[in-house]
Amino acid sequence: MREQGGGPDWLRVNAFVAAPGENVLQPSLVSSLFPHLPRRSLGTFRVGLALVAALLIAFSVLHWYVPMVAVATFAPLLLFVIYLTETGVIADLSWRVWALTVVFGIAVGVGWTLLTASIVAESYSLGLGTEVPTATLVKDALIIPFGGLLAMQLPTVLVRLTRPRVRESLDGFAIGVLGATVFAVTATMVRLVQEIDAGITLSDQSVTDLLIEAGVRGLTMPLTAATVSGLVGIGLWYHRRPDASRIRQLAAGGLILVVAAAAYANVGLVEVLQIASELQFLVHVALAFAAVVALRVGMQVAVLHEPQDPLHPELPILCPGCGHVVPDVAFCPACGVAAHAASRSSREARRQDRPQPDTELVEQ
Repeated sequence: MREQGGGPDWLRVNAFVAAPGENVLQPSLVSSLFPHLPRRSLGTFRVGLALVAALLIAFSVLHWYVPMVAVATFAPLLLFVIYLTETGVIADLSWRVWALTVVFGIAVGVGWTLLTASIVAESYSLGLGTEVPTATLVKDALIIPFGGLLAMQLPTVLVRLTRPRVRESLDGFAIGVLGATVFAVTATMVRLVQEIDAGITLSDQSVTDLLIEAGVRGLTMPLTAATVSGLVGIGLWYHRRPDASRIRQLAAGGLILVVAAAAYANVGLVEVLQIASELQFLVHVALAFAAVVALRVGMQVAVLHEPQDPLHPELPILCPGCGHVVPDVAFCPACGVAAHAASRSSREARRQDRPQPDTELVEQ
């Protein structure tokens, strides 16, 4: 029986595939960025995100600019690598795929940073209060962010061109996020080296300004980049079931990408507008969470309508989401979590070590 208020059946809006207790439109960071995590590990990663936020705040208050930038730059990559290892996703794909993703991310990051070095140098040469030409405003607000957004997708596209044998949408998500994160780390490091070589020094900033910069560097920008790139990866790796509606999913996918790309592009527009920095940060946060919701909708549509593993409802399996022994089907009858929300290595291990036949199955 269809749940009242649950939205259309093809979206199942009241139960997110990776965390059925959450609404698809709920901008939960942990379940969105780390969809393979079992329920028992969600709290640990929430603590990890809180620790990163606490370090950013502490270093900003202490005026420790370099440690703040280091945490903002490397923490997203470190957390995502821990996630890939903890969930077994890293074993789902060959080391060749992961190596290509990292190499392409570094190469594209270096290339893009060197290509735009003169533009960045020009922006530094314009002092505060300088009237900015319209052409420069458009370039800084739209062309550069969109160019960076497109460049950030190249590692994912290049890996997809190698035609990986197994295609699940969440594999594409992992490749997309890793490629974008490596790109961002590389671009930041190269940019910092260029600034040091050019003799650009940090002026005395207030604690408020440092906190805002830490929030943008360590939260909103990595979050928006990861969501957009994860969406692109999902789209490139997704292939629909024969009975799924192509038109409906193409329309949904196009709308989702437009929303996410617009959120990323508007980040650049906010930066060049003469508005208070506090308001800029609030807009950054709003756009980042809009991109997270777009990611959740895209992930929901893809996982619901892609081919699933062969069904074995007569055989028991341990659900990693709720811990119950349930029939081996696409979605847990007890908690509703998708089987694809667990890594393939986890699914294979649990099928090789099934519960004993006398174990009582939980049907609903």
